[in-house]
Amino acid sequence: MLNLTLREEFRGNRLKGTAIELSNDKNTGATQMAAEAFLQITYPTRDLLKGIEAVGPNQGRPVVVIGERGLGKSHLMAVLYHAVNDAASTRVWLNHWAATLGDPQIAKIALRDGMQVIGESLHRQRCKFLWDLLFDHHPHGAYIEGKWAGMGAAKTDIPSDQLILELLQHRPTMLLLDEFQTWYDGLTNSKQHPWKNWAFTFIQILSEIAKEHPDLLVLVISVRNGGGDAYQQVHRVNPVVIDFQAGGDAERIQQDRRRMLLHRLFDNRRQIAAASIESLVAGHVAESFRLLEVPPSEQERKRREFTESWPYAPHLLRLLEEQVLVATDAQETRDMIRILANLYKTRGAAAPVLTAADFRLDDDASGIAALLDSVSNERHRALRTKARQNIIAVTEAVADHARRAPHLQELVSALWLRSIAVGNLAGAEGATLQADITRSQAIDDNAFQVELATIVENSFNIHQDGLRLVFREEENPRAKLRACARNDKLFADGSDQAQLARQIRYVIGSADEVAKTFRVIALPKAWQTDPWSALDEAERPERWDERLPILVLPEEPDHLGLRLGRWLRDHLQKRRNTVRFLLPCSGSTNAFQDRDLLILARAEMKAQEWSGQNPEYKKLHSEFQAALRDKLKKRFDRFAVLQRWNFADPGQCTFSVESLKKQGAQIPEGIEEALTNDLFVPEDFEDLVLQAASENAALGKLLRELQEPRPAGQDCIAWLGETTMKERILRLCAKGKVAINLRGMEYLQTHPGEDEDTAWRRLRPKLSLTGRHLDDVFVMLPSAVPATGGSTPPAPAPAPTSGGGSFGGDGGTPPVPGGDMFPGAPPAPTPEGIFGGDGSTARPRIPLSNPATSPLNLIGKIEGWGIGPATKVAQVSIKISTATGAQLKELLKKLPEGMTFELNLEKEDD
Repeated sequence: MLNLTLREEFRGNRLKGTAIELSNDKNTGATQMAAEAFLQITYPTRDLLKGIEAVGPNQGRPVVVIGERGLGKSHLMAVLYHAVNDAASTRVWLNHWAATLGDPQIAKIALRDGMQVIGESLHRQRCKFLWDLLFDHHPHGAYIEGKWAGMGAAKTDIPSDQLILELLQHRPTMLLLDEFQTWYDGLTNSKQHPWKNWAFTFIQILSEIAKEHPDLLVLVISVRNGGGDAYQQVHRVNPVVIDFQAGGDAERIQQDRRRMLLHRLFDNRRQIAAASIESLVAGHVAESFRLLEVPPSEQERKRREFTESWPYAPHLLRLLEEQVLVATDAQETRDMIRILANLYKTRGAAAPVLTAADFRLDDDASGIAALLDSVSNERHRALRTKARQNIIAVTEAVADHARRAPHLQELVSALWLRSIAVGNLAGAEGATLQADITRSQAIDDNAFQVELATIVENSFNIHQDGLRLVFREEENPRAKLRACARNDKLFADGSDQAQLARQIRYVIGSADEVAKTFRVIALPKAWQTDPWSALDEAERPERWDERLPILVLPEEPDHLGLRLGRWLRDHLQKRRNTVRFLLPCSGSTNAFQDRDLLILARAEMKAQEWSGQNPEYKKLHSEFQAALRDKLKKRFDRFAVLQRWNFADPGQCTFSVESLKKQGAQIPEGIEEALTNDLFVPEDFEDLVLQAASENAALGKLLRELQEPRPAGQDCIAWLGETTMKERILRLCAKGKVAINLRGMEYLQTHPGEDEDTAWRRLRPKLSLTGRHLDDVFVMLPSAVPATGGSTPPAPAPAPTSGGGSFGGDGGTPPVPGGDMFPGAPPAPTPEGIFGGDGSTARPRIPLSNPATSPLNLIGKIEGWGIGPATKVAQVSIKISTATGAQLKELLKKLPEGMTFELNLEKEDD
């Protein structure tokens, strides 16, 4: 981009190490390079210029470089080495930067010349004692070492200050001790080997000489911090401290580091015109200002930051420096260079400005590998693995993810990188992520919100922390549940559709009263072609009982009459007139293709399955279940029942479609109310019953005919259920329009002079038979009932005859089977009955009788006759055709006390 060129050392497939060594065995160390070549990759930061000035002439203090690993201590010390060892090349370099930066003070820095320069990276453990370093590299070192060795008994444990001064007077020296603290902390300090004490004393000698004789010795050491013994002896002589803080000016620190990084990375970064950069990043900058709400007063300064930081966004550099690398064990500048070099190599040509979104999790070469190597933190590696799994989860859960989540890789990468930060800084708000993925063109806010929501809902490690989203190693139960629910591959067995069907049945038919009367069946997705194979056997037509079937359609049929008529013909062989089809709201898609419903069903099912793992899933189960049921309650607003049938041409079938104002478990009740009040035609029903009565038809046959469509294009009579239909037939009976022959044992019809309500109360308990037992019950016209209306009046019997016994001594003619004596029949001339009395009374008496039946039916009969506890009765006789001795004895035991009884019977001859 804009012909920006990485330095040659960063262009290869394998990035060379950026760690600086003063010297090595390959002669490629920083002090072994030509000063001009090394200074070419060096930017004059304020700390570096301070160091050059501190080792110049007329300076009388040691120099201590303090900083943790990777800040650039070794690089700075190498520059100081060249500044003294090759003052001419250093002068050219200073003059160049003075002109480039427009700062003449840089060119005025004085340089020292003519000194012996000895530099060593002590962490390599090439010398056992510091004086060995001087003796080995100083031209007069061998002489002084020999003189010290020849002192005999006067030899001290360490060389004296006089010997060192003699050495330095022969040739002044600058001594650079890199990684001094690392070396010092590794020394032993036993009674036999007090090497740390010796080093402590010798560094004190050197620091004092450097202070008192700056023309003979320039001492420069580097330490990680100022808290150890390694630094304390030098600290006593008030050294010049370089701590990479640029004099405490935060803006200058940031500017220095930014320029140093870019200069270190690129050959020609300073040759790119600012105007070209501003034009290239204008779109990203404008959107960043808008999204991050940068006030107008700050925008010019921020715009300069973008220009100076290019090809990297300043917010990316701050993220890496202040949050990511601070939160890890990274080596600051050294690792930062490696990370940024890899990032530019893979993404620099594709993006006008590099942001957190360019750390692509699917491409190790995009700086991820370098970052993770620098981090050396297993938690962040694990988090990266989780983030990659989340990307896979989104692609699997969102069928058209390329359209619905076009920035998936960039968004997840940016959020992962921002989640490495420490404390409350971890994660990012949506606006920040939108800025990260914005390139030259703005992204529509609404489209971005939809995309971000899609990613969050289908990921399971993204947590909401206030306004921020953050990746965490632990799973987000809600996000995991949603991500799982959106993964169609996990439900290829149709378990989600089965769960949805169960919830439909529950919502409509779960109430106890509903379940007793109605059978709610949720037809499957392929309801038109294969409605039964996916259902339990108990829900198939051959297992239906007398409950009213409500078939819940998953979708609204097109050409309703044709579809439902053909369905009834092909998939239901009987009871076609009993079915109620529950229809979804107009415009609804197939319930088993409605993604919202399926996802809620899946989430509810999985939450219940996982509730043992985490209590949070139990709460989510209740939440998703309530949401699903609420949707299902509102889904159905109509029902259809067959109106006119045509088996040969189902397209000619018609259905009555009625709206429903009730929801959920009230739907069955609403259907029955509409059927009863709006669709059931009592006149048609009466005509059909009268026709059956004229034919003395069995009641069971009549009810079965009502459950089937009427032939010859006649309008169907709405089926209200067996109980309701029997009650309506009894109503006609109470009106005197029909009579019922109850299994040849009793006739049900009105009594002369009996009003409808009284007859209804009397007749209603009579017809308790159900199912096939009704085939023995016949519907008749009242004129078809025997004219006696009950049993013939019994005549006095001259003597008992074989064939039966009686209470009361009357051996009269047996009653006509099924007879029911009507009020007003002539009284029977009987002698005193079993309950005594002479039969005389001052009030008129109404003779009543009933044919043989059970005691329970007789009790119901006397209640029907209006005989209450205080009603006087006379001439009571109970006739028993046959009985055993035990039964007779039991009967006599139950007769009330205080009354007298006469007993006549015929006993079989033994």
